[in-house]
Parts: sequence; C-alpha cells; structure tokens
Amino acid sequence: MNLLLAYPDGREKDDVIYSLPYDIDQKCRKVNGHCVFTSTQIEIYRNNEKIHTYHIDDFDEIICEQLIGSSMLLGKKGEQTKFLCAFSQKFFLRYAEISKLLDYYKRTGELLQENDEDEPTCPKCGLPLDGAPSCPFCGKKSDYLIRLIKRTGPYKWYFIAAVICTIVTEAVWVFLPYLQRILIDEYITPMKNVDSGFIMIAATMILSVFFVWGLEYINMKSSFKVALSVGRDLRQDVFSKAQQLSMTSISKRTAGELINRVNHDAMKLQDFITANGKDAIVKLISVVILGIILISMNFKLALLVILPIPFVALFVSKLFNTLHIRYGRVWRYRTRYSSVLHDILNGIRVVKSYGTEEMEIRKYQDASEKWMKSAISAEVIWSVFMPIAQFLLTIGNFLMLYAGGKMVLNEQLSLGELVQYTTYVAMIYGPLTWMLQIPRLLADTAVSSARVFEILDEESDVKDKSDAISMDIHGDITFDDVYFGYKAYKPVLKGINCNIKEGEMIGIVGHSGVGKSTMINLILRLYDCTGGRILIDGVDIKDIAGESLRSKVGVVLQETFLFDGSVYDNISYAKPDATFEEIIKAAKVANAHDFIVKLPDGYNTRVGDKGYSLSGGERQRIAIARAILHNPRILILDEATASLDTQTEKQIQEALNRLIKGRTTIAIAHRLSTLSNADRLIVLDQGKLAEFGTHNELMQKKGVYYKLVMAQRQTTKMKKVVEAVS
Repeated sequence: MNLLLAYPDGREKDDVIYSLPYDIDQKCRKVNGHCVFTSTQIEIYRNNEKIHTYHIDDFDEIICEQLIGSSMLLGKKGEQTKFLCAFSQKFFLRYAEISKLLDYYKRTGELLQENDEDEPTCPKCGLPLDGAPSCPFCGKKSDYLIRLIKRTGPYKWYFIAAVICTIVTEAVWVFLPYLQRILIDEYITPMKNVDSGFIMIAATMILSVFFVWGLEYINMKSSFKVALSVGRDLRQDVFSKAQQLSMTSISKRTAGELINRVNHDAMKLQDFITANGKDAIVKLISVVILGIILISMNFKLALLVILPIPFVALFVSKLFNTLHIRYGRVWRYRTRYSSVLHDILNGIRVVKSYGTEEMEIRKYQDASEKWMKSAISAEVIWSVFMPIAQFLLTIGNFLMLYAGGKMVLNEQLSLGELVQYTTYVAMIYGPLTWMLQIPRLLADTAVSSARVFEILDEESDVKDKSDAISMDIHGDITFDDVYFGYKAYKPVLKGINCNIKEGEMIGIVGHSGVGKSTMINLILRLYDCTGGRILIDGVDIKDIAGESLRSKVGVVLQETFLFDGSVYDNISYAKPDATFEEIIKAAKVANAHDFIVKLPDGYNTRVGDKGYSLSGGERQRIAIARAILHNPRILILDEATASLDTQTEKQIQEALNRLIKGRTTIAIAHRLSTLSNADRLIVLDQGKLAEFGTHNELMQKKGVYYKLVMAQRQTTKMKKVVEAVS
C-alpha cells in the first residue's frame, strides 16, 4: 500500500514521509483536511492551513481506533490520549497502516517509505487474493480447464480408450447413412426384389447397432473410471491442502465454504470430465469429419449448411462473460446457503435453548431463496438465448433442403443421395448444437475449477522451512520482543519478553482480550509472530519442523472438542497405537476412569456429536486424558478447569499436580485461585507484559495482578452475600 500523497501546502514531496486525507472533525462535521507525517512530527491541515503540530516522540504509540461509521487517529502517552484526526471508513485501512508503520519506527528508528504487506488484491477487480497467486474471477479460465484436463494424466489409457470407443461409435453412425442410401437407390426406389445383397446390408446395419452397444459399455466404464478417480483425487487434494493451511487462512473461510469446495465443486469438475471433457474432443472430431464428407459430397449444399455457423458462434461467445458472472453469483449464494445450514445444525442446541427455530427457518429460507433466484437468473439468460441460437443454426438446414429438393427434381441428385446428405446434416447439427452449450458449461465449470485450484495454489503463511529440524524438546521457552496481531495493523501482543524454564508451571493472567490465548497459539505455531521471535530450547520455533514441535506439546483448550466416536477413540486420538492399559492409566490420572466405567458401554460408549452425551466436566476430563496420553514435554492448559464444579475441579487439580511434574506447563485461568501452584505468573495488560513473577512478589507490588486479585475476591464475596440472601 503506497501511502505517499500530495503535500497540501505545496512543499517538496521529499520532506514528507506519509500524507493522508481526513474528512471528519472532532464534532463529526464534514471537513477537507490532511494528516501529514514527517520523520519527526505530525502536522494536521484543514483547508490547506496548518492547525496543529505534534512531535512523534510526544507519544508512546499512535492508535487507529475503528468506531461505527467513522474512525479516529489517536496519540497515546501513558494513560492520556490525544485526538489527532477523524475520518470515514474508506480511509481506515490506510490510517491503520500508518499506525503500524509509526509503531515500527518508534521501535526500530527506521521509517518505511512504502509498505506492501497488506493482503494483495487483484489489479483488475480489486478483490483480495486470499493467498492465491491469481484472481479466480479475472484469471484465464482456459488455464484452469487445462490444469483440470492434465489431472487425467494418471488415467490416460482409460481416457484414450473412452475417446477411441466414442470415435469408432461416431464412425459407425456415419457409415450407416451410406448403407441407407444403397438400400434406397438400389432396392426401394427401383422396387427390386430382396436378394442376398439386401439381406447382407440389413444384417450389417443390425450388427452395427449391437457393436455400438458394446463400444458404449466400454466407453462408459472407462469414462466413469477417469471421472471418479479424478474427482476422488481432487477431493483428497483439497481436503489435504485445507489441513495444511494456517489458522489465518482457514479463519477467512467458513466451514460451509470449505465443505462446498471439497464436495460440490470437486463433484462438478468430476461431472464435467464424465459428461463433457471427452465429448468435447469427440464432438469436435465429428464436426470436422462430417464437414469434410458434406463438402466432398456436394460443395454448394455444404456452403448453405455452414453459412449461419460463424454468426451463431459470434452470438454465443458474447454470452460467456455474462454467464460467468451469473454462475459466480450462484456459487457465492450456494456457499452462503451451505454455511447457514452448517451453522444452524452445529448450533442446534443453542437454537433449541433460545426457542429461535422459526428465526433460523426464515434465515435458511432466505439463503435458499437467494441461491434459487441467482440460479434461475443464470438459467433464464441461457434459456432465452439458446433457442435463438439453435434457430439461427438450423437456417442452413432449411436452405439445404430447399436447394437439395430442387436438385432431385432436376435430376441433379438422387433421392438416396439427398437422404444420405440430410442424415449427415442432421448428424453434424447434433455436435454443433452440443457445442452451443460450451459457454454455459465452461462458465459454470470455470467457477468451480477456479475455487478448487484457489485452495490448491494457496501458500500457507505458516509452513516448515526446507531445512526445518526435528529435535528432542526439553521445554525452555523464550519470548524475544514478540509482536503479533491477527490483523497486522492491530497488534494483540506488543513487545513480549520473558523466559520460561524447563519444568516450570507458568500461569498467564489478565483481562479478556489481552492476548493470553494468543501467546499459546504462538507457542503451538498456529500463527507466526509478526515481530520478534520465539525460541524453544534456544532454537527459533520457525526452524523446528511442525510435526516435531507438536509431538511434544499437549493441549487442553478452552473449548473442549470431542469427535463423534467412542470414549476410547477420543482418548487414543493423541496416540493411535496406544494400548488399552495406557488409555486406562491416562484416564485414571485425569480422574476420568471412574465415570467412564459407569457409562453404558464403558470405554466403547459413543459420545455423540461433539460429545454432547457427556457433561461439560466429563468432556473436559476426557480431553485432559487425551493430553496425558500424548505424554508432552510442554503442557498447555487453556481454562482446563473452567467447566468443572468445585469438587471435580479439586480432583482435576490433584491430577494436574501429578501430571505437571517434569513438564513445562503453561496455564490460562480466569479464576486466579486455580493458579495457586504456579511457579511464576505472566500478567498481560493491553497486549504488553505488565508483570512477571511469583504470586507473593506480584501481590507485594500492588500493581495489575494485585488489582485483579482484589477485584475477584470482591466479586466472590458479593456472590456469597447474594446466595445467603436468596
């Protein structure tokens, strides 16, 4: 993003680092202003007159705050904030970029003249590329289709067999009118008696039909082999690539959209190969061969047949872009419909709990209605113009019949030859009419192929280096000036520096949204930090192979997720080759064994979708057992006891005390009492590491942690009073 604009007072451009317009004043009135940044100061202009000047060093940080309908640029010094300018949302991203660049300047002393780190967009339509190398809407559609055809390579012999069978079948159908001509001219017209020649021709025609049936069987079997295999490969590749994408990439898409690409789009490409890919080759060959035959039989009649074809081709080609836009809209509405359906079914318990079934039905109907209308819009355009194209195409047939009939009457052409010629004309109109469908087929298929290859081509922003190492992890973790933001211009963590020693239990505390879960996400390398680095045992986490890292890290997340399988399956997920004894041992350590054996089928009891047949505490203990079975060197607990009652929490704490021995443990908890056994506590405040030390040390400081503890104690006392009164 190039932020360098014209300087409002005409000063030389080299004096300006950044300059941006703003259009709102502090009282929300429309104004014409500029916010100008030099290497030392911020100058606010209105109507080309300077009204304020601020030194950059007067502020600790420059903040771009997004509001409703407008945004503001603020300078922050300690607890004080200074209003700089306000602007409408169309300028938000540029001002957000400014705040990020100025923050970089204050940390490093370096100013960047231009910055292109924003998500790249298509130069033609402006849509974000979402990690894809080219825009799926503006990219060459032929490129996607060529790549799709190349995917038939491993099954080329089946494809060749299907093409050969189809060509031979077409050749047989081309040969049959020649036999019909002989029957008419040699036997029917002169009323000649039936002889061996007649019987031989008739038998040949009948045997040809049976021969074609055999070829069609081989053709369809080979075609389906190719199509189903390519479809299976596409689905597997898209699913595998989705598994490899970073959390940043996945979070940009809904589950319904990903399901749509894996299933519907791959199926559409599979159908294209089955019904259209091979036929396109055969139909083209048929048109060429039949065209040569028609021209060789009678050049004048052939010209009449061919005359309308160029005009029809031009007419249909004009429809392609229109249809592509329409089918792109159909794809978006279908994806939205799938997402709505997925969300409603996933959240059916919430829907039932709040009694919002009617609202969700209306939401589903609305999404379905929009999909239907977009599909109708696309099909109506085709249905309106297709008959026109077909009529224009068949004008040549009428001209040929008129001229051919006159030739028969003038004895320039026999009746058998005319019948043979009209049969060939009818045969050539078959593939020509089919080829009129190509713009529609290509437009629809191009959308799906673009979406499939968009996923396959996307580069993950979190991936192993080519020389990534596998190593035995012991558990030392170092945060070295770590910065991170889910959006680059809005950092969640700012300059985190701390060292966690092997075997320590570290608690992370702070208000909601200060970056506690973000810290553990960075340790798991679900995201890469945008500044600084994280070291494990002195090695940059980016240099460690992802499989090696995660094989030594155990996690119990805040949102417990169980797969729709048995208790045994869910515990053994961390170690598929674990013995039954190991699973029982892990369950006992997690204090889960006692309730598991009381279930109807014990460890073979199915837990249902997301484990809804179990209580929250039971699900949590199974998740802890899964982490224990993993036998990690680094254990991460994100609100691991949040769903447990007091008695169960006590049991879990006892289990965790046994578990954390010899392991580096990082725990997040809102209830500070659950971190009483922590060796040290990391206290986050507004994305920064405010305090780091033991419970007693932090209480003596009477800083951020002390205030959190006091506030929580006060809340607990109030709850007890309310309970006593009630």
